[in-house]
Amino acid sequence: MQPEMVNKAARASGSRLESLKGEWAFARLKKGRAARGRLVSVRWLPNRTGPVKVGLVVSKKVGKAVVRNKIRRRMREILRHMLLPPCDLMVVAQPEAATAGYAELYRDLAFTLKKSGLIQ
Repeated sequence: MQPEMVNKAARASGSRLESLKGEWAFARLKKGRAARGRLVSVRWLPNRTGPVKVGLVVSKKVGKAVVRNKIRRRMREILRHMLLPPCDLMVVAQPEAATAGYAELYRDLAFTLKKSGLIQ
């Protein structure tokens, strides 16, 4: 398969995520819809520019750098597998996320996104 075919297939499946960058982008999300689960809380606003822009927030309250990075990687992979509409999304990990497994984090993130109205 040609490289451009793989990229088109990846974009069609909704796996394209971009980083939410800048202080202004995060401040703008204060006006968005929010929900909180046991392990994560989310805020989002719809955007018309195309890909999903995600900001992952994992504070030092969650754990040391290795734990925080593991949680970030897991959340990014979970979001990559979900079919999300174009939006700006901020996901904040709670300290309880440090001891949660992948499946538990997936369930809680999906539940929280449904609760906020982003997915069905």
